[in-house]
Amino acid sequence: MKTILSLWRHHYVRTFSVLLVAVFLLAGVISCTGTPATEYDLTMAVNPAGSGTATDLTGTSPYVDAAAVNITATAGSCYRFVNWSAPAGTFSDPNAATTTFIMPAQDVIVTANFELVPADHFKFYQMKAETAPYVGKEVELVDQFGAFNATVGQAMLFGNPVEKVHGSVVSPIEDVNRHYTLYGLEDVQHQSWEVMINNQFQDDAWLTVVGPVALAVPTEKIEADLGAPECINHYLVYEVVYQDFPEVGVTLKDQFVPDGEDAVVYEPVYFANPVEKTLDGVVSDIEKPDEHLVFYAIEVSENPSIDKTIDIENQFGEQTLELTYRDTLAVPSQKIEWDKPLNHFNCYWTLGGLPVGEEVLLEDQFTEDWLDEPLSAIVAMPYMFANPAFKVHGEAVTPIANPNNHLTLYWIDSTEGPMLWQVIVSNQFGATQELYVAGPYWLGVPTQKETEPPPEGLDHFLVYQVVDVVGAPTDAVVTIGDQWLPGEPRHVTAPVLFANPVKKTHGTTVSPIDNSNDHLTFYMMDGGAFVMPELLVHNQFGDQFLYVEQHPYPDYDYLGVPSDKIEWTLQGPWTGPGPD
Repeated sequence: MKTILSLWRHHYVRTFSVLLVAVFLLAGVISCTGTPATEYDLTMAVNPAGSGTATDLTGTSPYVDAAAVNITATAGSCYRFVNWSAPAGTFSDPNAATTTFIMPAQDVIVTANFELVPADHFKFYQMKAETAPYVGKEVELVDQFGAFNATVGQAMLFGNPVEKVHGSVVSPIEDVNRHYTLYGLEDVQHQSWEVMINNQFQDDAWLTVVGPVALAVPTEKIEADLGAPECINHYLVYEVVYQDFPEVGVTLKDQFVPDGEDAVVYEPVYFANPVEKTLDGVVSDIEKPDEHLVFYAIEVSENPSIDKTIDIENQFGEQTLELTYRDTLAVPSQKIEWDKPLNHFNCYWTLGGLPVGEEVLLEDQFTEDWLDEPLSAIVAMPYMFANPAFKVHGEAVTPIANPNNHLTLYWIDSTEGPMLWQVIVSNQFGATQELYVAGPYWLGVPTQKETEPPPEGLDHFLVYQVVDVVGAPTDAVVTIGDQWLPGEPRHVTAPVLFANPVKKTHGTTVSPIDNSNDHLTFYMMDGGAFVMPELLVHNQFGDQFLYVEQHPYPDYDYLGVPSDKIEWTLQGPWTGPGPD
């Protein structure tokens, strides 16, 4: 009996011991305090949105504190990985795309940070004109300046990505497979813009750009065998009107000159906007809307000729280019702001036309100094029709900025005034000109001509007669042309009218001032014989038929010139004669 009890007691003790071990192990899994271990959520994110993916390779979130989690980042198109970030926890290497993350004792978001692959500088080479390929295809082009239909013409330049050393600043090549071919554009209406840019050579610099004159097309250099370039824009290229620019020394290293060469950078010659291009129904979207280029003329002291033949391929097919000289350095640039400048205007006298006979309220910077309330006036007969014009004055070529912007000047009748002001103006005919102006006598109204689109961004103007000029009179020969007349030399002399932008209230319609710095000085110039039998125009006063002509006397046509109004002073009532 004792033996049986002893065996039973032994079996019981052994079973109980096993149970204690199991309980102890279970308690260890739960915690030292007897509660389950806390687990925390891991959320993967990317910055900026759409720039790539961030992946938890371990894939068993939630995790306990100090758990090691394998993670990886994959950059999206046009982006590259920068680093990892998290509000808590640690990375074995935050700069490695694939790494290990150590969990903190909290929920946590782990972010993969990406950036756009930076823009490259480009060195452009001229090519032999006699062998340069000609495309002859029609394209539709849309950039931040507008929409253009054009014919792609002859190849002009070929661009390599280039490493640039400017002082102590080194701009490396970001993508060796980026290349461009620049093609001239045909059958496109040139316009003009004022553009403020920033880059390594210029800060907050204003450029006057004219065009478009060319199209820059991403291009594969076949001998490199790297495939077509990715994630770079097409560019619509505009010519920069000459401006003074200090010479800058740089060192340039590209695939044609791998050892590098010293070069001198001169004035900006082209400005390039990202552009959406449609060719045969295929749309090439803008990849990076904030990346612009400014092309600067360059000169190297030794071996300026490259004398190299290359085979390329782009959306216009395979082509062979015979390269000759270094031409320009294209520099990544910011476009801060831009404005379409006010047109020059070639003015025509109106014959016939019915008086409008409607009341308007007018407010400009002169009436604010003169009256406590808007000037009340009755709009009477049409006086003059102003057509946008291009002007060539010495080396300066000023194209038509907006071909749809026209003005009709109407006589106005008012019980107030006239008053006299001293005005200091500046324009292409002089740094400063002191004018004495009386009035107002006319109202300039934005006008749609026949079937053309309506004006865009054009103000109304309150127009005054110039009754005296202090200083030497204007004496210049310029070439003037517009949509009716080809360019021809014209002799420009004395200023005769001055125009302020004006706020106009017509019934319940208020036309505010959009461009407070837009002013016009009208100069007398010789002319010739021209008569438009009948012109249909439309503005806020309705449809009207006008007969317009250049004055038959050689000193009686007017040229409207955009001008800066530097200062003005009210002199008092004008008691002299009014205009004829």
